[in-house]
Amino acid sequence: MKEKYTALRRSSLKKDYTRFTILVGSLLLAYGLFNLDLFMMAIGAVVIYVSLYSKDVVIDRNGMTTHYHAIIYDKSRTYPFTDFTELRVRRGDGPETMVGFVRNGMHTPCLFTNSDAEGVIHMAKEGNPRIIVREIPFGRRRGY
Repeated sequence: MKEKYTALRRSSLKKDYTRFTILVGSLLLAYGLFNLDLFMMAIGAVVIYVSLYSKDVVIDRNGMTTHYHAIIYDKSRTYPFTDFTELRVRRGDGPETMVGFVRNGMHTPCLFTNSDAEGVIHMAKEGNPRIIVREIPFGRRRGY
C-alpha cells in the first residue's frame, strides 16, 4: 500500500478543453481591448483565470488534503479521516472509481484509478474505523 494517493484531475475518458478555453478567453479579452468594452475584458480575464485554476486532492495518513493552485495564491486545507462519516464508492466498467467523502452532510467526490481507490478506502478505514463505506450503483442519474 502506498503512503499517499493523488486524485485524478479529470477522467481519462473526457477531452481536455483547457487550451481551447484559454484561446476563447484571450479572444474575448482582445475584443474587449479593441472595442474598449470593460465587460468583455472582465469576462475574458475571468475565463482565462478559471481555466488556469487547479485543485489537487491528496489522500495520506493525515486525511484528505486539498491544494488549490491559482495565479495569485496557493492554499491547502486538510481534513482528518475522523471528520468523515461516510465514503460513497461508485465503480464503473472503466479503469476509474469515484470515491465520495461525506463530511457534515457535504459530498466531496474524488476520481481515482481502481487500484488507488482500494488503497484510499483501506487507508480511510484505518484512520476512522467507524466510517461507513457505501457502494453506489453506477448508472444514469435521475433527471437525465
